Amino acid sequence: MGRMITANRASSSSSSKTNDGGEEGAFIASAIAMGVPTLATLAYPSALVTNGLGLECATPLFGQSFSSLASVQHFSNAFGTDAFALIALTALYTLADAAKNSRLNSETYQRLALAMVLFTGSFAVAFLGAYLQSQATGETGPNAAAVGGLLVTFAPAFATSVKAIREYGPGHDETWARVGKDFAEAKNLNERSETGGYLELFYKVSFWTSLVVGGSFAFSPLSPLAIVNEMEPSSQLIQRAFGLATVFLLAPTQYVLIDAAKRGRLGGGTFKKLNLSIAASIALIDWMTIYTFGAATALSPTAAQLENASGGVYNYVGALAVSASIVAVYLYQGVFAKK
Repeated sequence: MGRMITANRASSSSSSKTNDGGEEGAFIASAIAMGVPTLATLAYPSALVTNGLGLECATPLFGQSFSSLASVQHFSNAFGTDAFALIALTALYTLADAAKNSRLNSETYQRLALAMVLFTGSFAVAFLGAYLQSQATGETGPNAAAVGGLLVTFAPAFATSVKAIREYGPGHDETWARVGKDFAEAKNLNERSETGGYLELFYKVSFWTSLVVGGSFAFSPLSPLAIVNEMEPSSQLIQRAFGLATVFLLAPTQYVLIDAAKRGRLGGGTFKKLNLSIAASIALIDWMTIYTFGAATALSPTAAQLENASGGVYNYVGALAVSASIVAVYLYQGVFAKK
C-alpha cells in the first residue's frame, strides 16, 4: 500500500510538471501573439486608428504631422493605451516562468492570471460593443478587421489565463472571495505591516488612484483630460480603452505589489519586473502627454475648437507631477529593491 501511495504521488507530481510545461509554452505563445501587434501599434498607432477605427491620426515617429486637434487626441489615446502592453507582456512572461517552476498555484500568479482575464476580456467586449453600435447607428466605429485582429491578439492570453485559474486556482468561489479580501486589505490604508511600512501605503494609494482615474476614463463618456470629447463609437472606444487598461490591468498588478511589499518580497524577480514595466508604461504616457500638449498648442486652436475640451491646465500639470513621482518609486524598486 505504501508503495502504491508513493507511486501515485510521483505520478501526480510528474503530471503536474507536464501540465506546467504545457502552460509555460502557452503563456510564451500568448505573449508573442499579443506582443507583435501591440508593440507595432505602439510604434505606429496610425495603422489601427486610421485603418481600423476610421479616425484621423498621425504618427510623428514616421514623419507624419498632426492636421487637427482630433488627430492629436486620437494619437494620444491610442499611444497611451498601448503603453500598458508592456505591463501585460511582463505579466505573461512572469506567468510563463511560474509555470516552468510549478508555481502557478501561488496567489501572486493567480492574481496576475485573473488580471489578464479581466484586461483581455474587457477589451474584447469593448471592441465588439463599439462595432455593433456603429453597425446599428451608422456612426464611425471599428471595422470587422480591427475587431477580429483584437480577438486574435488577445484570445490566447485570455484562454491560457482562464485555464491556469481553473487548473491551479482554489476554485471559483474561493477566487472571488480572495478578490473581496484583497479589496478589504487595500481599503485599510492605516494598517500596514512592519515590513511593508510606507512603501505598502504607497502601493495602496497607487491602486486606488488607478481605479478612480481609470474609472473616469472607462465608464464616463467625457474624458477627465481631453483636447476634444467625441461621441462616435470609435472615439469613445479608444478613450475608454485607456481606462479599461488602467482599471483591469494596472490596478490588479499594483495590488500584487501591495502584497509583495507587505511580505517583504519586492526584491524578488517577479516583482522587480512588474515594477519596471509599470515605470516604463507610465513614463511613455507622460512623454505622450507632454508631446501632444505641445503638438496641440502648435496648431493654435481657437476658443471655439476647445469648447469641448475637458480637464484644463491644472489637471494636466497635476497629472504630470503625480506621474513623475510615481515613476521614480516604481523605477527605484524595480532596480534596487532587495530580498
